[in-house]
Amino acid sequence: MKKNLPLILSRRAFCVSCVVGALGGGALANAVELNAGSGEKPLRSAAELADVLRAKFGKPFEIPSQTGLDVLGAEQKNPRAVIFKADSDWNDPASIRWYWSAAEAPEVAPEHRRWFNTVCECKPAYGDRCVLITASGNGVALVRRADKKTLFYGLAPGNPHSAAVLPDGNVVAISSTGAKVRLYALSEEASGPDAPGATGPTPVAAEYELKGGHGVVWDAKRRVLWALGGDEIVEYEYVGTKAKPELKEIWRGKLTGLARGGHDLYAAPGFDALVSTGAGICVFDPVKREFYDIYKRVAPNRHGVKSVSLTPDGSLPMMLLPVEEWWTPSPTWGNDVETPVGTLDGARFYKARWWVADDFSDVGDGKDWRK
Repeated sequence: MKKNLPLILSRRAFCVSCVVGALGGGALANAVELNAGSGEKPLRSAAELADVLRAKFGKPFEIPSQTGLDVLGAEQKNPRAVIFKADSDWNDPASIRWYWSAAEAPEVAPEHRRWFNTVCECKPAYGDRCVLITASGNGVALVRRADKKTLFYGLAPGNPHSAAVLPDGNVVAISSTGAKVRLYALSEEASGPDAPGATGPTPVAAEYELKGGHGVVWDAKRRVLWALGGDEIVEYEYVGTKAKPELKEIWRGKLTGLARGGHDLYAAPGFDALVSTGAGICVFDPVKREFYDIYKRVAPNRHGVKSVSLTPDGSLPMMLLPVEEWWTPSPTWGNDVETPVGTLDGARFYKARWWVADDFSDVGDGKDWRK
């Protein structure tokens, strides 16, 4: 049976009343349409985001009865990237809006599917058109949402934890135990959301050392790449050519406070800022190149928060705190009682994101300035 594809939201087209009111998906879609032509608001600063989140994390706040949003989860028991309706029972198969599993992907060779046995991160790419997937079994893949076609995949040895699409359609991935940042050079024909599909793994074009690599984000405004390690955050300029891409280190900063032990790095909708996790939850200011401590929360098993994601206006946080080893069946709101956003019995979610467009990393159609 054909499923409706999930709606992705941009900060350009989000009505705050859609979150705090009791609106369903249809009403939310109408609000998005009405607001799409209103123009983009200036991004708020990282310091403003820090104030917003300090007033939310670990404190009581009103949870909307209907968000109209979807949640993208990295699920490891049944290895897949999966999108759920947030306002639904996740144990009901009808709550699944979309999923991708390497086991069902004809573009991924059978001998390579084990690379994706432990999906650890998935994020929107090319607006609402693709999903970028990283698996600690050493795989990274870009999948078109409309037909589940795998447009790119590659081997990223050493427990990859994150990836990003670059403005020319190339891909970068970062590995923790492998301590590497790796570039993958795609041909012009294989780049972008309309590519015909992978015919095999793309080899590594270049690699760089970064101890404990866990997060990587393309910064479209400054045209730089941010890479988060266990002890440092590094800013790279993307240079070279499309066929022979390179990273040139611009700046390297030591992680302090709750940023130590860096794990997650993700864009904050509506703000010129990134949210990060390590010893706790932080906000990173890419202008001042500094972290703001927000909230310390460690699970009883001593694992920290694996991921943080914000609603389209940046005001309401969702986090993933492991309750058993490194996973949980329930991403939660960041309130004082950690109310589940949704629960899939027996699931092993490693990270979860609101299905919200990442304008911070917008690369257009992947045909940008590099030839």
